[in-house]
Amino acid sequence: MSIDMRVAIVVNCLKLGGMERVAVNLSGAFAANGDDATLIYLKNRPQDIKPTSDVDVRLFDLKKSVLKTGIGALYYLICKLVNALVSKTFPLLFAYPSAFFFKRKLRQLEAEKGPFDLVIFRGQGTFEQLWPLHDDRFVYVCENIIKPQQYGVLSGVVYRALFDKKRIVCVSDGAYNTFQSLTQTHVITPSQARVISNPNNDVYIREQADKVEPDMHPRPFILGLGRLTQVKNFTLLVEAYAHLVKTYDIHHDLVIVGEGKDRDNIEASVKALKIEHRVFFKGARKNPFPWFKHADLFVLSSRFEGLGMVLLEALACGTRIVCTDSPGGVRQIMNGELEKYLCNQEQISMSDCMKKALDTGWSTEEQAYVHDKLAEFNQATIVQKYKELNQDVFQSTDNKG
Repeated sequence: MSIDMRVAIVVNCLKLGGMERVAVNLSGAFAANGDDATLIYLKNRPQDIKPTSDVDVRLFDLKKSVLKTGIGALYYLICKLVNALVSKTFPLLFAYPSAFFFKRKLRQLEAEKGPFDLVIFRGQGTFEQLWPLHDDRFVYVCENIIKPQQYGVLSGVVYRALFDKKRIVCVSDGAYNTFQSLTQTHVITPSQARVISNPNNDVYIREQADKVEPDMHPRPFILGLGRLTQVKNFTLLVEAYAHLVKTYDIHHDLVIVGEGKDRDNIEASVKALKIEHRVFFKGARKNPFPWFKHADLFVLSSRFEGLGMVLLEALACGTRIVCTDSPGGVRQIMNGELEKYLCNQEQISMSDCMKKALDTGWSTEEQAYVHDKLAEFNQATIVQKYKELNQDVFQSTDNKG
């Protein structure tokens, strides 16, 4: 039987980004299930994305709360000074007052709404700000694979602060495996660790995909979509596309939707390959789904992915996909009938895979597989897994009593 819950999702900010969209989707999934869902964000930045359902959105501006106190402002400056001397120590130190004010604001919110059954923190940037907090109701979601030495010589100290004796959820088997490796490397003992994937609202995606984009590309195109960072490896996509044009003389253009620090490098590759007339940069879009729908092929070229939600979003729009066989969670999606559209992280392999996908229509077996794959990640399925996690919370609390 479904148990109604009061749940809070905590995220750093509500900018345009895959992790932020997942946080919004998860809060909407709980609300659609009839649960009381609150979405809490920590940085006072514009809300680029908002929940689609009846979700209570609250800002906990922790930095402002700390700086408003005289001693907090002084402590902030001390943390900055220490960080200048010992790199990457600022989050670890400034988390003390941030966690204090988060706990206070959460108590105030619970006095208004009633106590939360589950509080779900999403993203390592969120963990860093609040690592001193411990509560059986708190769950920390690892969105991606974790580099074991990300914090240099302080990595062991930081990772133990972030994860030791905490309830951890990883969004894919790949993310879980790297987390387990991290716990062995740095002697971390989480109180719980399990896999719960991200929810995919395919009904909402199709509704949004039907909306009109006034500057939709007028010719057939292949789509690359995401943050323009080196991790997403759009340079590889550009090189594979150039090889595809040269080898197979295809007529599709390449459209890239997104923004990021690597845009100059990607544009330089386009120019060096002399394909400026075939590659079009469309910037970041609040509604990316029409671009999925109108593309003949979506390609994910990442070096690694926690899960690869964009693959599910493309499939929900009926668009064929090609993906690099990268570390992380993509093989949770790109298996079975879709495994043949995995490519090596190399331009010729990707180019050949793109050609195969463009030349191949959906088979009956592939259509059935995609239908089942979307069902595996639908909102109701993921919410139910969190409800089971919530039952574990109560059982462990009862056992302590």
